[in-house]
Amino acid sequence: MDGPALSGWERRLLEEIESDLRQDTRLDRKLSTMGAKRPGRVRRVLRAVGRRATAGVVLTVLVMTAICLGVGARTPTTAVLAALSVVWAATVAAAVATSELLRRRSASREGRIEAAEAEERRERRERRPWDRPEA
Repeated sequence: MDGPALSGWERRLLEEIESDLRQDTRLDRKLSTMGAKRPGRVRRVLRAVGRRATAGVVLTVLVMTAICLGVGARTPTTAVLAALSVVWAATVAAAVATSELLRRRSASREGRIEAAEAEERRERRERRPWDRPEA
C-alpha cells in the first residue's frame, strides 16, 4: 500500500468493518466464488448477436418466419416456397438496413448535440466576468 500507514483508530475501524462484512455469509459466498470464468460459446454468440441485432430486427425475423412457415405449410409447391424465401430474405435485409441507418443517424445526431453542448460550454466559459481581463 502506498502512502502513510493507517493509525490505530483507522485500523480498528477497518477491522470492525471487515468483521461485519465477514458475518454476511451470502456476500462472503458471492465474493469467494467471483472468479473470472470463461463464458460459454453459446453465451458468447448470443452476446455478439445482441450487440449487432436490434430488437426490431429480431422481431421482424420472427414474424416473417412465422408468416412464411404458415403460408409454406398450406401450399408447399416449389414456386411458392421460392417466392417466400425471396420475400423473407428481402424483408430481413430491409430490417437490418433500416436498423443500421437509424443507428448511424442516431449516432451522428448525438455527435452534433455533443458538439453543440461543447460550444455552448465554451461560450459560457468565455462570458464569465472573472475570465475577462479588466480594461
